[in-house]
Amino acid sequence: MLILLVWQLFRQQYHQGDTRLIRWTQASLMFFILTLSLTSSSIQAYLANNLQQMLGSDLVISQHQALTDAQLNKLHQHAQQLSVSQLVNVTLTHDHHWQAVQLKAVDDHYPVQGTVQVAFETDGQGQSLSHGPKPGDIWVDNRLFASLQLALGQSLDMGHGQLKLTGLVQHEPDRLLEGHSVAMRALVHLDDLSLIQANNAHFRYLLAGDESELNTLKQWATTELVTAQLYDKNSGHPLAMFWKRVENFVGLASVLLFLMAAIAIDQAGRRQLLSQQRFAAVCLAMGSDKPRVFALSFGQWLLTVIAGLIPATALACGAEYLILQQMQTQFADLTTTWVWTDLLSSYALLLALLAIFQIPNWLVMAKVTPAQLIRQMSSPNHLLPRYGFALISVATVAFVYSDNGLLTAMTLSAMAATLMLMMVLTWFVLSLGHTVTSRAMGMMAFGFYMMKQRLLSKSIQILGVGMCATLLLFTLSLMKDIGQTMEGYTREHDGNLIITQANEQQVQDIRQWSAQTGSDIRQLKPFWYGQLSHINGQTLTEFATSPSESLASLQKPVRLHFSIQQATNNQTVTGQRWQDRDADWQQVSVEQEVMTDMGLKLGDQLQFEVAGQSLNFEIKASHKYMPGKGSITFWFNVPQSTKNQLQTPPLYMGSLELADTAWSQLAELWQRHPSLRLISVRELTQRFDDTLSMVIKLVSGFSLMIILLALLVISASVKGYEADERKKNALLISFGQSRLACGKLSLFEWLLTSLIASVGAILGTNLTAQLIYQSQFGINYKPDWLWIMATLLVSALVVCSAGMIANRSSLKFSVGALLRNGG
Repeated sequence: MLILLVWQLFRQQYHQGDTRLIRWTQASLMFFILTLSLTSSSIQAYLANNLQQMLGSDLVISQHQALTDAQLNKLHQHAQQLSVSQLVNVTLTHDHHWQAVQLKAVDDHYPVQGTVQVAFETDGQGQSLSHGPKPGDIWVDNRLFASLQLALGQSLDMGHGQLKLTGLVQHEPDRLLEGHSVAMRALVHLDDLSLIQANNAHFRYLLAGDESELNTLKQWATTELVTAQLYDKNSGHPLAMFWKRVENFVGLASVLLFLMAAIAIDQAGRRQLLSQQRFAAVCLAMGSDKPRVFALSFGQWLLTVIAGLIPATALACGAEYLILQQMQTQFADLTTTWVWTDLLSSYALLLALLAIFQIPNWLVMAKVTPAQLIRQMSSPNHLLPRYGFALISVATVAFVYSDNGLLTAMTLSAMAATLMLMMVLTWFVLSLGHTVTSRAMGMMAFGFYMMKQRLLSKSIQILGVGMCATLLLFTLSLMKDIGQTMEGYTREHDGNLIITQANEQQVQDIRQWSAQTGSDIRQLKPFWYGQLSHINGQTLTEFATSPSESLASLQKPVRLHFSIQQATNNQTVTGQRWQDRDADWQQVSVEQEVMTDMGLKLGDQLQFEVAGQSLNFEIKASHKYMPGKGSITFWFNVPQSTKNQLQTPPLYMGSLELADTAWSQLAELWQRHPSLRLISVRELTQRFDDTLSMVIKLVSGFSLMIILLALLVISASVKGYEADERKKNALLISFGQSRLACGKLSLFEWLLTSLIASVGAILGTNLTAQLIYQSQFGINYKPDWLWIMATLLVSALVVCSAGMIANRSSLKFSVGALLRNGG
């Protein structure tokens, strides 16, 4: 009987406008979260399967410094097979063409498992080989072959010798460990690496053995090789954590969606709650008890959720398919994989979050009495429970998807600041307009009066529309010109060519070459590569338990810059920086953002592995980047006296301004020094633009969700106050006003709503942009005001149109209907 009543109640309310809005809002949220969950599950399942197939060995030890002879003996003792590889970034040249390449040098035992696919003719089929290239040979991939316009059989100049191009490599069994890098690739024999004189090589040790042997090696490597990364077929894929962080970031951004959904559900549920109260009072009057009445309310809500969950799941499957299709350019074999545990956990999370939205209504239902049938029921207006539980739901989303306290705080703070800005702007404009026009006559004065009286509902409308406009502006305006701004700044201060790595011999050659070609060296700054191994006696992985951008970078060697005077583009934030040439070398100044991201503080002890030596530093100061003197800066600065502790010469980073005629002569430098690492500002900008285009696609998809929810917020807020609007219009008609005048008044209200929301969005976007530019780049953001004003006009037109369409039924009310309804 109870189930039949629940079903009947659900069917009666299914086609009501309020119920439809609530169902659509819930379905929108479910679609977003399910799409995120299904896509992430398919990617993680693909990566796990990929790990089994493409590791190239049973165990891989990967680190940025060579193992000692004693450590190599340990591997030989406990492994049945061992292959040593080195990876270096070089630039290969042919005629006047050059191309950055990831060069892998392999020994005679490569590969340990699987085969290398190599073609020995341009259009030939690949052959499966159980060995790498012979000494004197080089194999390149097809993209590098086409980029340099090479021919099989020709010789390539490589530093101090030549290598013969004998094959086109199509597949490497350990390709997985490159993390699906898009870098062009080449293979040589390990004996030929001496021709290049490369710095900062990456060492990889591929091992095969039985389970007991591998467990022994893993236990040994965990304690002895603290800076190494270990991979086996039971460990996580190198990209698994990255994609988990992407999922968490997108999920964290959905906080905004849940906030807007809470507004829409609250507004659309006002009239629905009244009908549910009446139904509950009737049930109580007929002898039902409150638990049964509550069960009816809960059952009707659950059926509404399920009714939205079914289409949301179907649409999420379609969206997942489209997303995976786009990603197949990077992951060729990526397909849809159903992980039922992930799907069920997403269902459980959604039910819990939507139930939290409903708790205030259930609290109201618990207080219903039969006596309320006699007197007129009114919707309770308790703001604290209504929006308090909505904030709890939002906080739950933030907790579930947060993997970085700093990122979470920054994201939520930006949202809160924008919301607060719009609320203050709404109150100020409406209060000012009402005060100025309080003694005036006419529709404008009346419009300000009515909007001031409904300040809460108007604020909600403006918040929904304003947050949508903010995201769209951020996407269309900020993303559009950030690349141009950065290119202009870099071009002004750093020239047109960046030196990312050069040794002392290469720097001498660069000086001579610059003088010959009429080029200008803008700056040169010395550094060493150091691998952070311990913080306060703990290994890096033990100290840093939360993933972050800083942690991901610190797992690789970072640059340690040494100097006496502080760089002109740095400023000390906390602590005191050394000033003496002979200052104690065991001091370090750390970039402020890294300090915050990693949870470091003054006095912490950092241990770096530099050129085979362990160096201990104490954090004495933190610094931040300041604009105006070039963009080259370093995370870690140490005293110049540190040079006395190291027997290895430093490397250099800098920039040049190349003459137009010098570009064609760059190949000469790279032919002599393949390991010299240079990159043009134009190429940097192109890389940034490529990354930016991916971000724009992601944010554009998110913007569509924001637009949908903004329209639902507008519709819900109109429906929630439709009865009041009808009474207002009927009263105006009874005082002699025409329906056209009522329409103009409604248009004025929506126009003012859209303008306040748009202005708030512009202010919020500029505030956010200024903070990003100052904190990340140290420069001022210069918006494109023409673009912003065009966006403002378009958003105002869209909001006014949506508002008038949603509000059209309230303009059809008559004076007779007003009298029949008792005013």
